[in-house]
Amino acid sequence: MIKIIFDADLILEALMNRNGFGEEVSKLLDKVHPMIQMYITDIGWQKIYTYASRLRDNKVAEIVVDWLKEKIKICHVDQTVLQQARTSNLEDFESAVELSCVTYEELDAVVTHKLSDFTQAHHKYYVWSVAELWIRANLESQLQTTRFG
Repeated sequence: MIKIIFDADLILEALMNRNGFGEEVSKLLDKVHPMIQMYITDIGWQKIYTYASRLRDNKVAEIVVDWLKEKIKICHVDQTVLQQARTSNLEDFESAVELSCVTYEELDAVVTHKLSDFTQAHHKYYVWSVAELWIRANLESQLQTTRFG
């Protein structure tokens, strides 16, 4: 099982169908790969809900967030995570929080479309693009098939 935290902005880009990220992320969210367990910070949930509610109405936002909650687990941001993020060398604080969640929740990586926000990360192997996630998930599936097939 690959456990990853999604950058909230990546999901927002997909929901808003911006910058070509929509199709790849939507594919991932529509048909969650069986080898992937997705997480997002509770702050990311609030951000997504806030933007979604501004587009139409609160009912649409609730439907979107409820649909996502079926597919994605919440990583709660507490004082420990915030303290670790505060001392991080990443310039973007939200990215530092997400990377701190990787450590705190023992996840495999952060999946983002803004790899540049993580250039100062001590452990760059914890930061993946959506394409890298698909490659790893498919390799894991092949490994499972050969192991148990």
